[in-house]
Amino acid sequence: MSELVHGEGEAEQVVLSSLRLAMVLSVAILLVESVGAYFSHSLSVTVDAVHNIPDLIAFAVSFAALRSTEKGASDPFTFGAHRFEVFAGLLNAALVLGTGAVFGFEAVVSLGGRSSFAGTVDPVWVLIVAVPTLALRAANIVSLDRVPVRARDLNLKSVLVHVASDIAITGALVAMGAILLVRPSASIADPLAALAIAAVLVYESLPLFRGGWEVLTERTPRHLSIEAILAAARAVPNVAEVHDLHVWAVCPTLVCMTAHVEVKEMSVREGMAVVDDLRRTMEREFGILHATFEIEAPAM
Repeated sequence: MSELVHGEGEAEQVVLSSLRLAMVLSVAILLVESVGAYFSHSLSVTVDAVHNIPDLIAFAVSFAALRSTEKGASDPFTFGAHRFEVFAGLLNAALVLGTGAVFGFEAVVSLGGRSSFAGTVDPVWVLIVAVPTLALRAANIVSLDRVPVRARDLNLKSVLVHVASDIAITGALVAMGAILLVRPSASIADPLAALAIAAVLVYESLPLFRGGWEVLTERTPRHLSIEAILAAARAVPNVAEVHDLHVWAVCPTLVCMTAHVEVKEMSVREGMAVVDDLRRTMEREFGILHATFEIEAPAM
């Protein structure tokens, strides 16, 4: 019997090449915004620059995890490196939440004092930084959009969400720089923009924590219905009943299930044919790649 698929095929060349480009673009954005934060004295540019670090870490960890999955399972790690992706996603969520909380507090303090945290904001430098950053982030999301949906783990999904919202954040920086350029007295625009960015980061982190928690606690994936899976399994020819069904995710791209299946009296070969039908049904209708069924004789 052939070995069951553990999802190693998702580490395709398009995924790895997209991640390589994303890491290069993220480093470029971090450098540009770091220089801009220093010369612009802008709190909002600073918080945007710092929050690039969790994204860069997430890209690197996704790349390492996907490279590891190419090696497949091993005796110590029978599911390969897939769970590593979940821990990376949780780490990324913690970094994003911490960045949002720290700079949100700094923004509130700046609003209370009506002054910048590092001096008078230079709107020219804000625009010098924001415009190329917007172009780099647009290129980043175009590259990541090439990654097949089925190959997007929790960590990579978190980064995709970040990059999409980062484009909106960069647009806000452009608007803030333009406002200060036209009306320098509107110094409140910078801490307000920083507070908005911090709020976005805190909001982004919450579903990432939830997704990681649900994988680690082996919750049934939200996009799957136990009732629908049972109905599909019971509809397979020669299946009398299905019970003791368990569905969980090793990572968001690898869903597993086990079940006990009652069949009529039949030969071992016929029973294995039923199992093959069940596996094909689970993969075709629900995307479950690793399904294990225990065949039982009808209850007396």
